[in-house]
Amino acid sequence: MLRNYIKVAFRNLRRNKLYAGLNILGLSIGLGSFFIIYLFLQNELAYDQFHEKKDRIFRVIQVNNMDSGEEKSSGLTAALGPIAKDEIPEIEAFSRLENNPKNIVIKGIQDSIGSVSSAAIDRGFLEFFDLDFVVGDLSSVLKTPNSMLINESKAIQYFGSANNAMGKVIKVGRVELVVDGVYKDLPNTTSIKAEIIALHTTVNAWRGDNGFSQWNASYNDQTYFLLNKEAQISEVESKLNNLFKANAISETRRLTLQPLADVHFSLDVRGPVTEKTDRQYIFIFTLVAAFILICSVFNYVSLALSQSIERTKEIGVRKVSGARNKELYTQFLIESIIQVFFSFLAAIILVELLLPQLESLIDRSLAISVFERPEFLVKGLVFSLIIAGLCSLYPAYLSTRLNVVKIFKNVSGNFSTKRVIGAVSIFQIVVFIVLICVSFTANRQMQFLRNENLGFDKESQMVLSEFSREAGSKKVLLKNELLNVPGVISGTYATSIPSRVMGTMTFGDYDFRWNNFDVDPDYFKTMGMEIIQGRGFLPEDSDSSHLAIINVTAAEKMGLGYNAVGKLIKQNVDIRIIGVVNDFHFASKKEPIEATLFEPLGEYFGVLVLKLDKENMFSVVESVKSKYSDLTSGDEANFFFLEDQINAQYKQENVMITMLNTFTVIAALVAFIGLFGIAGYSVKRRLKEMGIRKVLGAGFLSIQKTLNVSSVWKLFIAVAIAVPVVVYWMDNWLSSFAYRIEMPVFLIFGAIAVASIVIFITVSIHSIKAYLINPVEILKDE
Repeated sequence: MLRNYIKVAFRNLRRNKLYAGLNILGLSIGLGSFFIIYLFLQNELAYDQFHEKKDRIFRVIQVNNMDSGEEKSSGLTAALGPIAKDEIPEIEAFSRLENNPKNIVIKGIQDSIGSVSSAAIDRGFLEFFDLDFVVGDLSSVLKTPNSMLINESKAIQYFGSANNAMGKVIKVGRVELVVDGVYKDLPNTTSIKAEIIALHTTVNAWRGDNGFSQWNASYNDQTYFLLNKEAQISEVESKLNNLFKANAISETRRLTLQPLADVHFSLDVRGPVTEKTDRQYIFIFTLVAAFILICSVFNYVSLALSQSIERTKEIGVRKVSGARNKELYTQFLIESIIQVFFSFLAAIILVELLLPQLESLIDRSLAISVFERPEFLVKGLVFSLIIAGLCSLYPAYLSTRLNVVKIFKNVSGNFSTKRVIGAVSIFQIVVFIVLICVSFTANRQMQFLRNENLGFDKESQMVLSEFSREAGSKKVLLKNELLNVPGVISGTYATSIPSRVMGTMTFGDYDFRWNNFDVDPDYFKTMGMEIIQGRGFLPEDSDSSHLAIINVTAAEKMGLGYNAVGKLIKQNVDIRIIGVVNDFHFASKKEPIEATLFEPLGEYFGVLVLKLDKENMFSVVESVKSKYSDLTSGDEANFFFLEDQINAQYKQENVMITMLNTFTVIAALVAFIGLFGIAGYSVKRRLKEMGIRKVLGAGFLSIQKTLNVSSVWKLFIAVAIAVPVVVYWMDNWLSSFAYRIEMPVFLIFGAIAVASIVIFITVSIHSIKAYLINPVEILKDE
């Protein structure tokens, strides 16, 4: 019996190649997109979940109540951790964490000089963050101050094997350390990136004792606590704040505890964690995945219903021959399973082909291959079979309800069927319009963030950083010689540049934070910033240590307005304001512009920014690199371009919007296939009516109007549903940016126009085809 079901199913597939092809295509696209989004979301939600004690690990967040609102930071004083561990009994272990790249040197090994991700920790870190040791064990590592750990990949790269790495000396920053343990590479889904691990007090011994014990000294270290199982978070936070207020001089700051599971999603927290995701995007892509899958299922159902009109006589003959409802259900189920199985195979191939592109887009490895994960294949197949069952239920149910007499009289379907089909088509149009509007609006916002006036010149700015000791000793010579390179327009030394502010401060008389820029006299010219009051710094300023330039926001917050020049900033030694620079976006446009203080450059010179000729960028860069190497006895220049740094601030938004654009196109394609099937169903249901109208003299336009008027009403209803959804949803999303576009009404109307054109083209294909059919062929089938 099963063999006969399968044979009939394949006959139907061959007989209806177009509809079968559309079904398989729509389902394969839907399933493939759903699987890719599922794998991506699974990866995002897996961050930091591999630690056994993850539910008891918390990061300390410092909340500063500024005039512009709350500001959260993971960086705070290094003095908190040890004292909190001693005085708060709920804390089982603590670790401070400096999680920044470090330069390493291994003597005698070629190509060992470079930058690696590092974690400078207290030993308590090993008590609650899980490391899988290849060589060494938890009880023996990091027992001495100059010991360190290295991951397996780096051990093999530098020493050939994990065992060979043991006992080797590696210079990390300013200190030499000895490897006493090798651990397996941390999973990709970790917020703490570390290729080497060493003790915090050793790596950062240059800070001195005050750098670890003074409450008012902060190097932006993170602090993690392991709480005991009975700990109440609110009570621990209260004790932490009492301890903090008793030792730190600050009335506006408080501490909170952040669960480890939230670190990956903490976009509002400043700190060294680079791989973050907005929870809103998790919600958006969950909806997109659901939309695409639901549309695919609806497509199948609508196409099956459209095809079932041609199969009514087959069903009638089966019923007359004694077929029971169960057998009809089985036939539809077998056909659905076969089509969904082919769709599943195509979807898996699609996923395997697109995963590398997804990894390239998000710029991190997902370490996923569907063919290497049999559990995923099994889950995916089971899920697809469930979808097959759901897809077959409604067409089979309607077919079994058909009256044999009505079948052979060609009586059309009942009203409930039309109503369900109409609701499905409206849903498809709503999804189509919403996704297009969301995509258009998101792209317009990103264009605004990247290209609107930033208050400085980001183009053709080459930033030299990480100078060697020799380069540092030739600071003046280096700048002068590089300025003589053809194509270098100007240059400046500075501690901070837009997108990379190295210091902030507060003054007792002001309730807001200042962003600190130490710059040389050529800074404003090189960066293209406009001084609107007063003047810039001059080499001949005799009291330069007591001079400052502020931005417009700082002048407004101080209540000085246009009379800032000559006024004093009160602190231990008063600073005289000599100029006001126009506001500029020193951080991303997601954040408001804050008060900025420019002071003359001291001994620490940070970076060297070179303004280059746009026309010959490549050759100028090569010349600068060559001159730098000549001046520093062969050192290689470490540099980046400011424009790349600025664009990197919007990396997450760019990734998410690119993915959204891609899946919008996919969802639109799936919706188009569904609308095509529904239009075909609607036209076939009215073929006899159209035949009679033609016989009675109805022309082309009359028939098109009759067939398409229902589509117009569906479009109006869909627009009425979609527009409020888009306005509410996108206004909420745009509100997360400090600087945003207004709701682009013209883009919404444009999206509706695009959707209307696609819908009418889809419907017209069937209605024109129906008009061209000879009415004799329709009416003789009685």
